[in-house]
Amino acid sequence: MRSIYCLFIILLTLSACSGDSTEKNKPDDDPENLVPPSANLAIPDNRFTNNYQVVIFGNSHVAGLDSLIKTLISAGNPFAKINISNAGGGFLDDQFNRQRRVTLLENRPWTHVILQGQKYSQSGATIYPTIAARVWIDKAKNRGITPILFPEHPQKDNNEEGKRVHKIHTGIAAIQKSCVAPVGLTWDKVIITEPELALHSSDGNHASVIGKLLTAFVFYEVITGESADLLPFIDGIGVDQASQQILRQFASETIQAFQPCMFDT
Repeated sequence: MRSIYCLFIILLTLSACSGDSTEKNKPDDDPENLVPPSANLAIPDNRFTNNYQVVIFGNSHVAGLDSLIKTLISAGNPFAKINISNAGGGFLDDQFNRQRRVTLLENRPWTHVILQGQKYSQSGATIYPTIAARVWIDKAKNRGITPILFPEHPQKDNNEEGKRVHKIHTGIAAIQKSCVAPVGLTWDKVIITEPELALHSSDGNHASVIGKLLTAFVFYEVITGESADLLPFIDGIGVDQASQQILRQFASETIQAFQPCMFDT
């Protein structure tokens, strides 16, 4: 009984990531009822609106981001109307939640959609299909919604995962134009430069309060086009003033080096 319980805990801990297998490639077959995008529209630019309507699709890694992002946008623009909705739904190719997500995406006036949950191999040994992510991007752009891909942050003590996952998502954006938030790359910089900041929770996989705030600063700048480094100190979110300043600086520096959105001019 104890061994079964331990196995359950291990599987639960890894549920937000993709596992590995002995196969090197998984075929990029179209999931049922998913049609590959026939066009590659420009990314809609909704940065400078006064009415931010943001929906988040993803797994456990998006928990708590909605309230943090709303807090940051409110601090940067007190006069903006803001609605951030965490719609969850698991991986982007999850068929069980697909119709609910489609209905939500098509029946609300969203300005931005954050797409987290592209499956990937922790070791890099397996290549997973990206067709579902590309279809969500296409659906968003056809409705004038800015799509933002969310490459996950690296697991604790994994120095290669952040870069590898970011590369997977820029590969998706090279096929179907989309913003790519440099979350993992920003985490890499903070982990190397400020190792005393505990970005991970105790499981070494999910984000701590500080890690979630760092991710939220990245999304604040990608969504609004305003520098996270210019935000004021925000009391009441569980991170001290000095740490907030460091996180803001690294978020903005990484975005300057790795532009998330290539808008057509």
